[in-house]
Amino acid sequence: MRHDSCSIGKADSKTANAFQKELYALNPCDHKRTLNRQFSQRKHKRELLSQEAPYKFPVDKGESFLNVDLKGRDSSTTRYSEEKFSSCFLKKTKASQAQSSHTKRHANGEAVVLVDEEEPDANKAAERMDEVVECRNATKVYYPSRVDPESVEICCSDMESLAPEAYLSSTIMNFYIRYLQKTKAHADVVEYHFFNTYFYKKLKEAVLSKVKTMQSHDSCCECCLSRFHQISLNEKEASFFKLRRWWKGVNIFEKAYIFLPIHEDLHWSLVIICIPDKEDKLGPSLLHLDSLGLHCSKSLFGTIRKFLEQEWKFLRQGEVSTLPFSDKIWENLPRRIDENVIPVPQQRNEYDCGLFVLFFMERFMEEVHGRLKKKDFVMFGRRWFKPEEASRLRMKIHNILKEEFKNASEA
Repeated sequence: MRHDSCSIGKADSKTANAFQKELYALNPCDHKRTLNRQFSQRKHKRELLSQEAPYKFPVDKGESFLNVDLKGRDSSTTRYSEEKFSSCFLKKTKASQAQSSHTKRHANGEAVVLVDEEEPDANKAAERMDEVVECRNATKVYYPSRVDPESVEICCSDMESLAPEAYLSSTIMNFYIRYLQKTKAHADVVEYHFFNTYFYKKLKEAVLSKVKTMQSHDSCCECCLSRFHQISLNEKEASFFKLRRWWKGVNIFEKAYIFLPIHEDLHWSLVIICIPDKEDKLGPSLLHLDSLGLHCSKSLFGTIRKFLEQEWKFLRQGEVSTLPFSDKIWENLPRRIDENVIPVPQQRNEYDCGLFVLFFMERFMEEVHGRLKKKDFVMFGRRWFKPEEASRLRMKIHNILKEEFKNASEA
């Protein structure tokens, strides 16, 4: 059925209004401060975006703006022309202006009525009021439980990033990643390892620490440089040793898949490390899935290669019980790592990249059983799923969290 674009716009506006009113009622004072801060930050960021990187958008609160130079990108992964980015920015600006109009209304302190005047359904209004009470009574939720060592703490204010046209925060991303781990019942789930959204930044810092130090000592004499190389090598190994706390007790190479969400340049994408069957006589495969093609795959692969190489070196120092590689592959593992930029459905807006990363994970887990083989790559492609399926995940996560807050308030 075709809808008039004006009607769709009004419907979106109603949805945004209802969401903002609900959040305002949860904590009026705190929400006013948040909205004031967000409005000023968004206005400033829009000015920066129009000059520097019109296709970028903020994800986490308080995150500093990053300038991005398109010229430095890997041409194989930069698929959008400047005209498309400009068009993308125009749409984003209009959406931001519409969103900021609601923000200003709340920030000026006008009274907010929980029941939308244009919404005649009293049952929906009562249901919305119940949600407010439940969330207020349970200001925090620990998923899956407070005693879980990897629990995610969610506050009512974190729900703001699930508002229409909002950008998903790390808290919401990590919540749904844990949700996938706990709710996917098939036996293959034990073959997965999930890093949270903060890991890649720590990994990159560990990888780059040596490079930066090396560059600052390029003018040293040959004798000093040789000694410095040894010190740098030890420092690098020490930094990776500290990093290993992120997967303590887990042999990465025994897992079939490692999910690694990437957040760089105000954008989300996903890398999946696939460990093959021993009989395939192959090394690890790196898959990069990006719903806008904005991240430089070559750079990401370089960082993750170093991660695998360092872990390989560490494990070779002791005895490894079982490995899914033949001895020949294991001895030459760094040279047997395969890199693949995966074609995937593309998002149709500027703010759903986080939802697409989560949907990539969910869809992959549903469709892949056992260890991935080269012939299985045909499952991917621009028609792997409809983009709106990923976008609908926003409401699904909202409803799941609504139930979590309800259960917490009744406990």
